[in-house]
Amino acid sequence: MTSTPGADRPRSFFDRLTEPFADRAREKFEQAEDHVREAIQHEIDAVARSVRTRAIEVRPSAIGFAAAALLSFFGLALLITAAVLGLSHAVDPWLAALIIGVALLLIGAGVAAWAKRRLPPAPSVSVVRIHEPVHPAEEQVHPWAD
Repeated sequence: MTSTPGADRPRSFFDRLTEPFADRAREKFEQAEDHVREAIQHEIDAVARSVRTRAIEVRPSAIGFAAAALLSFFGLALLITAAVLGLSHAVDPWLAALIIGVALLLIGAGVAAWAKRRLPPAPSVSVVRIHEPVHPAEEQVHPWAD
């Protein structure tokens, strides 16, 4: 028959005195954990409800902006195609496409450079090197080393 360690020894006076307090403290800690868990879950549920409600309110606008972006993209593509076709009356079509493509790349590079200048400055990061003390054994030179 196996028994738990300490079950064979008689309980001391200190064990009998502190056991009710330990049990009560354990119950209080469990109650506090339950209260904290419930409060956190309540906050998570409130945030989820708020986000869900806001998403439902914003959904029609988001769909409208997506449709506007898609239509704008196709409109710009047609304008670029029209520019290539219009320029192809003056030069060969491949050269017209090349000229319009290079112009668009230059405009894109200019916009990217402008956007890069408008970025806020990055936070400065300083690297501090910590020199660890050298262990005395590392300072010793091997007798055969030249």
